[in-house]
Amino acid sequence: MLNIAVFGATISYALMALSHIVLRRREPGLHRPYRTPGGVLTSSVAFVLALSALVATFLVDKDAAFIALGVYAVALAYFAFYSRHRLVAAAPEEEFAALAEAEAELERDRS
Repeated sequence: MLNIAVFGATISYALMALSHIVLRRREPGLHRPYRTPGGVLTSSVAFVLALSALVATFLVDKDAAFIALGVYAVALAYFAFYSRHRLVAAAPEEEFAALAEAEAELERDRS
């Protein structure tokens, strides 16, 4: 059970580090309230370490790693083919913009 948890955590760590690297490359001028010490370099090191831990999970207990990989693949497929097309809530910024637009429309109708 512990190996399955470690497998999931290392996937999460690797994806977060990769996301940071991709975001820094695609949106270099984006305002960031927090700057990562070391920037892309530290994220790259974290990515390599997370992938190393992921490989180590297969070396320790192959059965647990493959079970976790299967569960992860099923969850990913469920999201890709079903759930992402049925998301209800939009991003908070979109909701606030929609509320502001509706309030402005009400104000225009009142006057």
